[in-house]
Amino acid sequence: MRKKIWVVIPYFRDSAALSRCVGKLNQSTVKDFEIFVRDNTNDNIFYTAAVNEGIRAGMADAEVGFFMILNQDCYLESTALEILLSHLINFNKCGIACPLQLHGDNDVTWGGSLEAFPLGRHFNVPITEYKEPFPTYWANGACMMIRRSVIEEVGLLDKNLRFMCSDADYSFTARSRGWDVYVVPTARAEHTISSSGNSAEYEINVIKVKDVIYFYEKWISGALYARISYEGPSLNISELENWVQGLRSDVEMASSIKRDVNY
Repeated sequence: MRKKIWVVIPYFRDSAALSRCVGKLNQSTVKDFEIFVRDNTNDNIFYTAAVNEGIRAGMADAEVGFFMILNQDCYLESTALEILLSHLINFNKCGIACPLQLHGDNDVTWGGSLEAFPLGRHFNVPITEYKEPFPTYWANGACMMIRRSVIEEVGLLDKNLRFMCSDADYSFTARSRGWDVYVVPTARAEHTISSSGNSAEYEINVIKVKDVIYFYEKWISGALYARISYEGPSLNISELENWVQGLRSDVEMASSIKRDVNY
C-alpha cells in the first residue's frame, strides 16, 4: 500500500503561521510526506480552488496514497500524521480521518461535527470525554486526511463552493458512496478559530453567502439536482411522481406475491 502523504496548505499572507505550520510538520514521526503550498497572496483563488490545485499535483505522483489538507494556522502534534495514517490503513471503510482541534492544551475547538447548515456547527465536549475514534457527519477542512481512493472515486472538491461548506459537501459525497468520516482523538492539532470566519471584507462575505445558498440548493432543498434531473421538454414533475408511485406499487405487489409463495 502506498503510504506517502501529500500535504496541501492553502496559504494567504501570514508567513509566521506558515513557518510554524511547516515547522510542526517537520517534527512529525512520519517522514514520508511532501508539502504543497498554494500561495494565494497575489491571486487569491480562495480555499477550494487552492486545495484542488494541490490535490491535482499530488495525484500526479503515483507514490502518494493519502492527502492531508491543512490550514496554515493549524499546527499538528508530532504523532498526528502517524495516528491518522494508521487509522486509515487499518479501517478500509474510513475515507477521511481528522484529529481533535484544540486551543491550548485542553480546549477543544473542533472535535466532530453537528449541523452542516447554514454555517457549520462544531461538536466539542471536554477533552476527557474523547476516548476512541468515532464517526462524524463531516470533516473540518482545516485539518483532514483523505484516502487516495476516495479522491479517485469522488473527484475534487466542488469548485462552486469557493470559500465555505466544501469540506461538509465533500464529506457528504464520500459518505453517500459508502465511505466513513472519523475523528481520531489521539491525533491532535492546535487550531484556534480564526478571524477569517468573521471577515468584514465585502467580497468575501458575498462569496460566503453564495456558498451557503449553493449548499442549501444542493443538499437541503435538492433544487440543484431537481433542475438538472428535470431538464428536457417532455418531463413533468407531477407525471414523474405518479409514474414512480406506480413503480413502488408494482414492487410492493411483487414482494407480497413472493412472500405468499414462500409461505
